[in-house]
Amino acid sequence: MMVYFDTNVLLYAFTENIDDEKQRTISTKLVEDAIENDTLIVSEIILCEFAFVSNKLNEDKNDIDNNLEFLSTFLQPSNFSINQRMIEVVKETSLYISSFDVYHLAFAEYHNSKLFTFDKGFKKLQNIAKLEICIK
Repeated sequence: MMVYFDTNVLLYAFTENIDDEKQRTISTKLVEDAIENDTLIVSEIILCEFAFVSNKLNEDKNDIDNNLEFLSTFLQPSNFSINQRMIEVVKETSLYISSFDVYHLAFAEYHNSKLFTFDKGFKKLQNIAKLEICIK
């Protein structure tokens, strides 16, 4: 089974300026296992969020660039089905404020992946998810 990480997991695994060593340890192990097992997938949205937040965290530009290059090697394309599922869920739930999370859910579902996050906000998606959401 493929593994899809919410941006926060990747940030804890790859950035220096983080606030929680326990989450760094968990994230690093999860990401290393996914890479070793060749199960990691990444979306375009994750890359955008990763770049944005890394910059907000004042990460070194070269580190951000290198991390983006590395993570992009696991990129899987989005498509019409993913976007349709995201729109369907947003319309059903009115979770417009969580549209990025809904996109992550739809992307992970399409790729038959497990979704890992530290974001407790994903709890509101668990009852409609067609996959396992692991909230650490």
